[in-house]
Amino acid sequence: MSDRPRFRDSGAIVLVRGHGDALEVYWAKRGDQVGFMPGFHAFVGGVTGPGDATLPMDGRTDDRGRALRACAIRETFEEIGVLVARDGNRDPEVLDDARERLLCGDATFGRLAAELGWRFHADDLAEAGRWRTPPFASARFDAQYYLVRWPGGPEPVIADAELAEGEWIAPARALERWRAGDALFAAPVLVTLRELSAGGDDVAARLVAAAERLPQPHRIEIAWGIVLQPMPTRALPPATHTNAYLVGDGEMALVDPGSGDPAELDALAALVDALAADGRRLTRILLTHAHADHTGGVEAMRARYGVPVSGHAAIADTVRLDDTLADGDTIALAPGADGRDWTLRAIHTPGHARGHLCYFHERTGALLSGDHVVGAGTVVIDPPEGDMTDYVASLEKLLALPVRSIFPAHGSPAGAAQRRIRALIAHRRERRERVLGALAAAPRTTAELLPLAYPDVRPELWRWAERSLLAHLVELERQGHAARAGEGWRRA
Repeated sequence: MSDRPRFRDSGAIVLVRGHGDALEVYWAKRGDQVGFMPGFHAFVGGVTGPGDATLPMDGRTDDRGRALRACAIRETFEEIGVLVARDGNRDPEVLDDARERLLCGDATFGRLAAELGWRFHADDLAEAGRWRTPPFASARFDAQYYLVRWPGGPEPVIADAELAEGEWIAPARALERWRAGDALFAAPVLVTLRELSAGGDDVAARLVAAAERLPQPHRIEIAWGIVLQPMPTRALPPATHTNAYLVGDGEMALVDPGSGDPAELDALAALVDALAADGRRLTRILLTHAHADHTGGVEAMRARYGVPVSGHAAIADTVRLDDTLADGDTIALAPGADGRDWTLRAIHTPGHARGHLCYFHERTGALLSGDHVVGAGTVVIDPPEGDMTDYVASLEKLLALPVRSIFPAHGSPAGAAQRRIRALIAHRRERRERVLGALAAAPRTTAELLPLAYPDVRPELWRWAERSLLAHLVELERQGHAARAGEGWRRA
């Protein structure tokens, strides 16, 4: 639980080599252990550091541009060992030693540059688009891309804990992998790859123009056939948006249209219509559960497109359903021109809500997780509807599926799905032990238990943490470890 994240300045290098049909770009896959977008492919870069603004640089640029270019140069040297510099000592052994000193903290990048005579020039990094992370994300960046031609020398080598692997790849091949469901990446990477694939000498200028002309929020298609539309809703903090998803290539399902605001519904309808122009037709609405921040736009979208609404039978008394789905039921969506399968499977995952469903796309391993697995942190388990035993059992159920990526209703989509699910199970079990440890022979109220069991949560957020605390207490009572005593709870 946290406040909405502020934008952090960052710089990234789109490193290219070759020309025409032989053009290649270097990208890296983020490791499974990183907190933001694990398993995604991205270009090399990172957030600005304290020494970036003072790194000497020739050529015309403002202060922000100088700091961002310096950041991109430094991060590229740290992460893959490629130095974008003029002059100075560029002997491979010297570069290896300098990189090791930098990674070990024995020297700053500015100090290394001064020692080895490296000179940097703004013209070596052509602006290639400025991008801001959309509002659904758990971390937000104001990122400047730079197009850089590989200076030659030793091949890039990954030596960064955040990166799992890297490679040179033809832009068209990268796009093919994305369409096949074998690669995940954010919208700036998609736009960049498309422009690189188109070729031409004016690609940097086209990339700047492409970033500027895209509406905000633009089409967010992190995985081919899964388009995300963030909708402002009254979700529990820290979430401020609910992610609606349009899934499919020929026929599409709309998952969780959460906002009933007319302007937001118009934006969602505009996206549906734009996808229809591309040959994707909306044929149904799927609900993960019946909470208001997931169903606010259901009736408006049903009326607008004349499509049926489906969900678990347990929510039929809250939302008007045209048909119900049970665990294991399949939702067949006709494929697009490439014939790839888009069948979804409903997975009953009670815990946050009795009638909660996730939707699994087996071909790509993508899970539309609703509130069962959110993008960051943990979801509130609120009795009596919420049940901690059911919630953890449902997480364990997901481990039995070949889930590779998660598309949550709140927060950022991510790869490394199995790691994330295991971490959530471990977190709930650890919290349960904290709650058990906070109980004593003398009764304690939930207000007294909260600071003992949730020391890592700020007091202003305890009103929500108290509900999950109660869910743990009910579970412990069921197991014979806790007992109610008037207004309080004691160890049994």
